[in-house]
Amino acid sequence: MNDALLLMSAQHELGMAIGMDLKLRPMLLHFSKVCVRRLGLSAVNYYLLSNTHNESSIRFEHYLGLPTHAPHATAPPNLLKIPHRIRASLTGYLTEHHSDRGEYQHFFNLRDIGFVCLHTIDTALPEQVLEMLLPIFKRLAISCQASLEHEQLLQAISARKKAEQLITYQLYHDDLTSLPNRRRLMQKLEEELALLRKEKRLGSLLFIDLNRFKSVNDTLGHAVGDLLLQEVANLLRTTVNKGDFVSRLSGDEFVILLSASESEYDIIELTNAVVAKVKNAFSDPIQAGDHLLHITPSIGIEVFPHINVDAAKLMRNADAAMYIAKSRGPNSAVYYQPSMCNEVELRLEIEKELKVAIKNSDEFKLVYQPQYAATGECIGAEALLRWHTLHRALSSPAKFIPVAEDTGLMIELGRWVLLNACRQLRDLQESCVPNTFKRISVNVSAVQFNQGNFLNDLAYSIDETGINPNMLCIELTESSLIKNVSDTVKKMDELRQLGIQISVDDFGTGYSSLAYLSRFPISALKIDQAFVRNLHKNKGNNAIVETIMSLGESLNLSIIAEGVEQKAELEALQQLGCEYYQGFLFNPPMTYERLKPIALEGSQLLYVN
Repeated sequence: MNDALLLMSAQHELGMAIGMDLKLRPMLLHFSKVCVRRLGLSAVNYYLLSNTHNESSIRFEHYLGLPTHAPHATAPPNLLKIPHRIRASLTGYLTEHHSDRGEYQHFFNLRDIGFVCLHTIDTALPEQVLEMLLPIFKRLAISCQASLEHEQLLQAISARKKAEQLITYQLYHDDLTSLPNRRRLMQKLEEELALLRKEKRLGSLLFIDLNRFKSVNDTLGHAVGDLLLQEVANLLRTTVNKGDFVSRLSGDEFVILLSASESEYDIIELTNAVVAKVKNAFSDPIQAGDHLLHITPSIGIEVFPHINVDAAKLMRNADAAMYIAKSRGPNSAVYYQPSMCNEVELRLEIEKELKVAIKNSDEFKLVYQPQYAATGECIGAEALLRWHTLHRALSSPAKFIPVAEDTGLMIELGRWVLLNACRQLRDLQESCVPNTFKRISVNVSAVQFNQGNFLNDLAYSIDETGINPNMLCIELTESSLIKNVSDTVKKMDELRQLGIQISVDDFGTGYSSLAYLSRFPISALKIDQAFVRNLHKNKGNNAIVETIMSLGESLNLSIIAEGVEQKAELEALQQLGCEYYQGFLFNPPMTYERLKPIALEGSQLLYVN
């Protein structure tokens, strides 16, 4: 080794061993193997500055060693001080002897990134060799620095790519459900339109809205609502076919794009199959946290492409079909027809005008339709809401009541109806209405009845007006009673404790059984006008009314027939034993000012010709 040629040869080979590899670990491993072979080393270890250090906490960590099975079993103490000691030495390197294990350790600085330790047993490396290594390790330090900078650059590029991917993902996906969002849906829809037009194939779009989701949010809180949306997203993912595209539009609205088909028959058959699977998936209750929830979808369907129809138009069409489906009741699915847009626009106009009208309430009025006993006495009246608006097309209760219920506006409207009906009932009571006049009936929608503040709203109306609640009757539809029987019974018991009467409106149109009805603390059933109409001619209706009369008798309930318009209908009802009636045969709905003398008089002609 003392031979100058051998030193030059070793220096050349070691220099070449550094190579041009920008990957730090492979480069150091190759260089270390050459060092061990040419210099007769027992081990080589590299200590580099920790990536996690800061100015107040500088430390070195073992980076790599050879042999790999025990890379730094004899690591030097006080690693932090070694670079300073090397710099303090006159030679530019540092040699330490450990006599207890017969080991020599030779330290060289790697500029500002760390240091290297060469290990020998029994014999130290000669001074000439150590001096020969000084330029080698200076060059190695430069290569290490370049490799580290290269790795940092790669990490920065990788981090940037991941950040860009995350931003892109967040841009096109919904945070809550991880489904594609509206932006990605519209992009996908434009892509599908272009492809289907080119291939002359057909696709379909399902616009899904969850019924009663708002009431879940309002009664159980947004946390439960979010859990429900996540479960619905998972449900739809697992329900659709491979290749179908599921996205969350917003709120409780989801959209499914179905894969293309060759013919209209095929796409409709495929769509109907998927719709059936979706409905079936919602047939079981959904677990949202600690709550088991029954949710149904309303589905609007659009088959595409059409001439000159873009993605936005397709969405509007499917949305319009969904609105129609929603108006037809839970679990409905409707294909888009061009006439639907006019209907949806009308509903939106009604919603907008209703919001304005509710703020001042001057446009709303209560009218009353009297109820009569077979003896001719006026025994009560039903309060009916009317909307006197300049937009006559909006004012029909059949149009604005469903919109108010769907949008939640019915709760505020219902409060207004309760309060004003109680005010007019107080006026009757203060005017000494006779005992034969037993009640003012107020319709309460399922939306209003099921919201958490209903009993508080009712108590406020009673306290504010000071009425005797025994003359107030709450009318509930049959279908609203059986949605949550235990909760309904609890609320009805509280109403009865206040002295309030309860009747079931439109009876016969729902699915109540004798077992259900016997649990409800009700006082009356109202036969739906659909069974009263042409009762004298329709044997089927006659049998239904007879059954209802028998049911009422077994439960000791009063029976009121509504919608009586013909004398023959009245006579048929009397033959079946029905004693209370309401309808145009007696009086149309009238203002309170017209009702008051009828109520105070106590009786009038049984019917008018």
